[in-house]
Amino acid sequence: MNRVVQQVLLHRTPERWRISVWETPEAIGCGDLPDTPPDAPIETAQQDLLDHLRRHWNYKGQLTWHEERPDWWVATPITN
Repeated sequence: MNRVVQQVLLHRTPERWRISVWETPEAIGCGDLPDTPPDAPIETAQQDLLDHLRRHWNYKGQLTWHEERPDWWVATPITN
């Protein structure tokens, strides 16, 4: 089953990279990237999150990222 991804948040904390994935405004999945060190570059964290979406959400599309504020990146799907 393909799950619809409407928006993604990627946020660096001193301990880990945190993630939130919106299917709808009411359906949000939150967690972290346990295998991505907090000092990893943003490009690594973005790719790890995309891999996570492909593995666990059966997501097939790409993401367009923009930095909303320091260490906070938001993505919107290009395709689902």
